[in-house]
Amino acid sequence: MHPDWQFDHIDPLLSNPLNEVLADLRAQCPVTHSTKHGGFTAALTYDLIKQILGDHGSYSSAHGIAIPRLTMTGKPPIDYDPPLHTMYRKILQRHFTRAAVAKYDDTLRALVRQRIEDVLARGEGDLVTDLAHYLPPAAIALILGMPPEDGLKFVRWLEVMFVAARTGDPKTGGRAYQEFQEYIAGQLAQQRAAGADTVALAIADGTVDGRPLTSDEQINMFTILIIAGHETTVHGLSSMLYFLATVDGLRARLLNEPALLSKMIDECLRIEAPVVGIARTALRDTEVVSDGEKVVLVLNAANHDPAVFSEPAEFRCERDRNPHLAFGYGVHRCVGEHLALLEMRVVAEEVLSLLPDYRFAADFRPQWIGGRMTRGIESLPVQLR
Repeated sequence: MHPDWQFDHIDPLLSNPLNEVLADLRAQCPVTHSTKHGGFTAALTYDLIKQILGDHGSYSSAHGIAIPRLTMTGKPPIDYDPPLHTMYRKILQRHFTRAAVAKYDDTLRALVRQRIEDVLARGEGDLVTDLAHYLPPAAIALILGMPPEDGLKFVRWLEVMFVAARTGDPKTGGRAYQEFQEYIAGQLAQQRAAGADTVALAIADGTVDGRPLTSDEQINMFTILIIAGHETTVHGLSSMLYFLATVDGLRARLLNEPALLSKMIDECLRIEAPVVGIARTALRDTEVVSDGEKVVLVLNAANHDPAVFSEPAEFRCERDRNPHLAFGYGVHRCVGEHLALLEMRVVAEEVLSLLPDYRFAADFRPQWIGGRMTRGIESLPVQLR
C-alpha cells in the first residue's frame, strides 16, 4: 500500500536532523510503512494525526502507546480506552486544572531561583542537569503532596525498576518497587492525619467501575504520573532554554514584551515537541491501516506541516494561531499540560531575570537524545565568567 520506507522514529541517527528528515519524508510519502519493530505505519500530516487522535473508536491505546512497547509492571491508565480511561482520568483531573496548579507557583519559583543562584555562584553550570532535570520531579512531588526534594527519589526508584525489568533482574526491581511502595504508604498516612487534599490521596481513594483501585493500580498511576511529568517536561525545558539563547533577539523581545511569553512557550513546544510520536492500534479496517495494525503518529511532523503552519522551520513567537499537538489531542490529551506550562513559564521568567545574558561556547552544538517516545537536548553547558 505504501512505499517501503524503513523509517524508524527512535533511530539515534535521526536525532539531530529529525525535523529535516520528517519534512522530506512528509513531502514524498505522508503515510509511510516501516518493517521496524514488528511493522507499523507512520502518519506524518497534521490533519491525519489529529483525526486519528480524536477517533478512539477506531484507534485504540489499549495495546500500548509506544513502539516498541514500554516495559512496565501492570498497565498504566494511558493504555486504556474510554470508558475505563475516562474513569482513571477523572481521579486526577481536578488537581491538574490551570487554577489548581497555580498555587505551586511560589514554591516552584523559589526552587528555580535557588538552582540559578547556585549556577551563578559557581560561574558555570549545565542548564539541563542543574535546572531542567531538577524541577519536574520536584513539581510532581509537590502535586502529590510530598516534599519536593523527594522527587528525585521517585525517578531513581523507577529507573531501577525499568532497568531491572529490561535486564531480567527481578530481585533488584522488586526491592526498588517495595521501597517505592513503602514510601508512598508512609506519605499517605501522614497526609490522611493532616486532612490534606492531594493527588496522592485522590489516587489512594480512587474508584474505577464502582470498585476501589487495587494496590498495583495505585502504584501504576503514581508511576505514570512521575514518568509522564518528568522526562517530557525536562525535554521541554531544555529546548526552551536552548531557543532562548540561540534565537536572535528573542530574550530582548521577551523582556520588552512579557505578554509574548506564553506564545514563546507554545512555539518552543511546536518546534521541538518533547514527545516525538505516540502509537495507536486499529480496531477496524480504516483508510490508513487494517484492523489490528499499528500506526505511529509523529507529532513533530504534524507540528511542522506547512499546510497548517506557515514557514514551519522558523521560530515565530508572534504566531496568532499555533494549534500544535505537543500535548496530544482528544480524550488522551496530556492531563499534566497546565503543570508543564507553569514550570516552563516560571523557568523562563526567572532565567530572563537572573541569567539574561547566558551564552554557550562558540563551538557548542546541541546533541538531541531520545527514548521510545521522547526527544530533548542532552546538555546545555554555560560559562558565566
